[in-house]
Amino acid sequence: MSDRRVLDHVGMNVPDLEEAVAFFSAHFAAKEVFRLPRIDGGTQRLGAPDDAAFALVMLDIGGARVELIQWWSAGATGEAPPRADLPGGTHLGIEVDDVPGTLAALESVPGVGVVGRPVTFAEGPTPGMTNAFVTTPWGCLIELLSWGQPQQS
Repeated sequence: MSDRRVLDHVGMNVPDLEEAVAFFSAHFAAKEVFRLPRIDGGTQRLGAPDDAAFALVMLDIGGARVELIQWWSAGATGEAPPRADLPGGTHLGIEVDDVPGTLAALESVPGVGVVGRPVTFAEGPTPGMTNAFVTTPWGCLIELLSWGQPQQS
């Protein structure tokens, strides 16, 4: 058995696959790596009911891969993902060159919500890092961040 452990991708459920692909492509220069068309049944090995169906698109965002998955299931509630402070709550951190500029551009996108304005940390474990938070039209929390230059003391 190999000891190799490498994060390959992060998967996230979305309510509309094409909308999510278009969002990440338009605003984060995501490139489609591959796509699986709708697959019906046989989804128990993925933790879903056997009568569920899914389709997915693997994206490359700046060298990191994000798998977007749309599900169809009779038991799906259609509820938004858990809040960030609850178990299961997640966010996607995307490094950008200009946090305030990217935030300003996203503010004009219908359905995008600004959760937190840019903050630049002067000390602690991330000196020089700037971040801000937005939600996508379907409720995914995204951290926009730039590592900047560490402060000299």
